Amino acid sequence: MSNFINHITLSTGHCRRSPRTEVDDATLALLHPWLERTRTSGNIEPLPVAPLSHFGARVIKEIGLVVTIYGPRGPHTPGKPHSGEWLPLVTLGIAQRSRESGDLWAQLVANFGTRPGVIAPSTPWVAVAIHDTIGGYLDALQWLGDLERCIAWAWITRNPAIREAGDD
Repeated sequence: MSNFINHITLSTGHCRRSPRTEVDDATLALLHPWLERTRTSGNIEPLPVAPLSHFGARVIKEIGLVVTIYGPRGPHTPGKPHSGEWLPLVTLGIAQRSRESGDLWAQLVANFGTRPGVIAPSTPWVAVAIHDTIGGYLDALQWLGDLERCIAWAWITRNPAIREAGDD
């Protein structure tokens, strides 16, 4: 398995390498079953951390993995249930292997655009599209980048039998 993933923001082109050491095993143990449950349900599922459980995510598995993270619409109390109406905050695509990269990158660019000249980094990568609604959730900007990397590492490490990230 690769020792890092490339974490790129589509609108800015900012890309940084995220080493596996940034995400501890306890976090992955929490995210693996949540990610699988979210992927199979097709529903927006609450984030698996109590203080952030009023935020949710929906997973689409087509090419690689696509995850949209949502915030509650309207007034809410952090950590408490809300009205059940959601607003998208960010959408991330995760490409583990090069055979997923081209089609997933094209799908993300077609739906969300990129800064001119931005190209897909080498795999594995997580590419993030920031939705306009993020302006109402500025506090989420403090933890979303970390969550994006944690979800990407949870997806990439979910099955130790999968060949090294980047292999075809």
